[in-house]
Amino acid sequence: MTAQDKLFQIRLAPRRAKRPTHEINVEDKILDAAEFVFGNFGLRGATTALIAKRAGVAKAHLYYYFEDKEDLYRAILERAMNRWARDIDTLGASGDLREVLRDYIHRKVDFSRDNPSLSRIYANEIISGAPFIGEFIEKVSTPLLLEKVKAVEEWRSLGLIKPISAVDLFFCIWAMTQAYADFSSQMEIMKTRRRLEEPDYDAAKATITQLVFGGLGLPLDE
Repeated sequence: MTAQDKLFQIRLAPRRAKRPTHEINVEDKILDAAEFVFGNFGLRGATTALIAKRAGVAKAHLYYYFEDKEDLYRAILERAMNRWARDIDTLGASGDLREVLRDYIHRKVDFSRDNPSLSRIYANEIISGAPFIGEFIEKVSTPLLLEKVKAVEEWRSLGLIKPISAVDLFFCIWAMTQAYADFSSQMEIMKTRRRLEEPDYDAAKATITQLVFGGLGLPLDE
C-alpha cells in the first residue's frame, strides 16, 4: 500500500463535488494564501479576510469552498500531513543505504526550503498538543513510521549500521531538517543573511548527512 492509498482527510466537512479546472485553481489559490497566513499568524491570529485578500478573492467567495476558518485550517493540515506521508513513503528499504538516506535527508531539507509556512503550521499544531491531527498521527503517520523503523532495524540486524534507536533516528532527522524552516529567521540573523540561499541549504544537506552517516557508521563516500 502506497502513501497515496493512505491519504487521510483531516477536515470534518466533505469536499464539494468535482469542479471545472479554473475553479480548482481558485481553491488552490485560497489554500496557498491560507498556508502563508496561518504560517505567519497562527490559527488564532489568522482571519478569513486576510486569507481572501492575499488570494485575491472576495471573502464571500472563500466560503463557497470552505465552511469557516477552522475548516480551512484543517485543509492546510491535511495538505501538510499528506505531503509528509508521501515523503516518508519514498524512503526505500533496499538499495544503497547511503543513497536511500541521503535522498531522504535532501527531500526533507527541500521541503523546509520550499514549504516554510507549512512546516511552521505543523510545528505550532504539535506544540499545541495536536488537537486537529492527533488522529492522523495515530492512524497514518505512526504505521508509516513503523514500516521504516522495521527497515532500519533490519539494516542493524544485518550489521550494515551501528546499533541505534531507529525511532529516534527519524526524530533527529526531522528535527535537523525542519529547523531550516521553523528557525530560518534565527539562522538568517546569525548568518547575517537577508534570507537563506541555495548554498545554505546545500550546506545543511551535507552537514546533516555527515552527522547521520557518522552516527550509523556509514562512510560518506566509497
